[in-house]
Amino acid sequence: MTEIRTATTSVSVFPRSATVNGKLIGVASRVMGLSEEEAAEKLQGKLMLPVRKPEKGVALVVTYQYIKRVVGHLNSSLSSISVTTFVKRTYAIKGIGAWTSPAAAPTRRVLRQSPEECVDLLRSDAFIKDASGRLAMLDALANVIDEIGGTATMVSWTGPNKATRVIRCLFGHFANVSFRVSS
Repeated sequence: MTEIRTATTSVSVFPRSATVNGKLIGVASRVMGLSEEEAAEKLQGKLMLPVRKPEKGVALVVTYQYIKRVVGHLNSSLSSISVTTFVKRTYAIKGIGAWTSPAAAPTRRVLRQSPEECVDLLRSDAFIKDASGRLAMLDALANVIDEIGGTATMVSWTGPNKATRVIRCLFGHFANVSFRVSS
């Protein structure tokens, strides 16, 4: 999250797999007190772990896959924040979507957009090009920036009443959020 927040180029917002793997192995080597080569070799070893279905007992898994899950969890969290904020904001601005209650949890409400509403947003990139889509996208961007801890450096309020929000970020940060919303 720190590296996404402090990125100096848009490419740094989306690190390549080799870069991520190198960083994860570097952290593992420091924690284990081994060289990076020894840590990489140890992480490729298999480990016996219990599985969720007790009748199956234990499974042999590659240790590195558990470290690699950190990246997946971060991406999942950023996607959830981006999409949730965008959907709630388009509902507030344009009334797109409807609140429903899942059968399993009748006290819980979920805001859902119909396929037709989503197609309308995607047609000609309306989710970015029309005014309400831009407002929703900027709110989603501001929430993702808040999640990665960048609000103090990237978001400021200006004007006589501090009513105008200015977001200073890389195109990569915006691309990160818009990609998640569009998909």
